[in-house]
Amino acid sequence: MIQHFTIEELLPHRHPFIMVDKLISCSGYLATTEMTIKENNLFCSRGYFSEAGLLENMAQTCAARLGYKSLINKMSVKVGIIGAVKNFCVYFCPEPGDRLITNIEIEHEVFNAIILHSEVHCNGKTAATCHMKLFLTDIESRDNE
Repeated sequence: MIQHFTIEELLPHRHPFIMVDKLISCSGYLATTEMTIKENNLFCSRGYFSEAGLLENMAQTCAARLGYKSLINKMSVKVGIIGAVKNFCVYFCPEPGDRLITNIEIEHEVFNAIILHSEVHCNGKTAATCHMKLFLTDIESRDNE
């Protein structure tokens, strides 16, 4: 069982750019988030949640894991950036009202570089997958200043 933190505590992002609602599990190199897509989401267009939104949801799932690990170790939450995306496959774009369950698995973590695999699930089906490289910066979330 994970300790409870609000998503705003875990992420350096702020509304309207938060693309996860809740961290539901975090253990070792694995993390899972959930998000219900709202019709007014920045990444919704023509009745669908875009590919860019799916990618950002994956990155923010990793950010939520990093924020969680930082907070339980009494450290500040840092800002990360996407460095590379590989094998990004979108099988379908979810619709407003759909609930996303996003899983990440860290494959390599060296210094400030993280390589992960992510899958987004919606309505029991895989909506998107990818490998991503993220870099953790020395910049602290503005709430930690």
